[in-house]
Amino acid sequence: MIRPARLVRSAIILKPSTIMSFHRALVRRKYRLLFTPKRRGKPGPKGPSPELIAAICEMRRRNPTFGYQRIAHQLSLVLDVKLDKDVVRRVLTKHYRPDPSNRGPSWLTFLGHAKDSLWSLDFFRCESLVLKTHWVMVVMDQYTRRIVGFSVHAGTLDGPATCRMFGRILAQTGGAIPRALSSDHDPLFEFHRWHAMAKPLPRTLLPIAA
Repeated sequence: MIRPARLVRSAIILKPSTIMSFHRALVRRKYRLLFTPKRRGKPGPKGPSPELIAAICEMRRRNPTFGYQRIAHQLSLVLDVKLDKDVVRRVLTKHYRPDPSNRGPSWLTFLGHAKDSLWSLDFFRCESLVLKTHWVMVVMDQYTRRIVGFSVHAGTLDGPATCRMFGRILAQTGGAIPRALSSDHDPLFEFHRWHAMAKPLPRTLLPIAA
């Protein structure tokens, strides 16, 4: 759309840093429009009730291996309340203090036993220049800290797309598979096809550091 005679002059004005700054501003604007609530809440007490906080902490105390998603699901069924895993995470971070005598093995001990047989995977999101969302799955070997592989999916991320992305990563490894697979408690990893594909692996649900 620019004449060749003006292209050099425009290139001097529009530096790459200017374009990237404009792109970041557009991405922030997109997320603000997508995730900002349309209606403001009514004033009043915020956060879960003291009874719900006590129930969450007691559930974690009696079941230390339960994750945020499972605790939220169990309490939603028992108490007949709508409870999100992020609420459980915030409550446990603020109010739950585990017993010091029951801490279990350290990360170094666990990784030492796992050696090079534990892979961790997670997603991150990036935006193209035209603000099209792309999801990237990254798989890392916990022992060697080596990136096993990655796969990209454009558009909405769902269960079948998660399975296809992990299948492409396994194809890059030449047939090598781990003994255990670690992921967070994202609902995408509860998809039935994912369980069928990862069934040969003794999958563990461990939090992945950002």
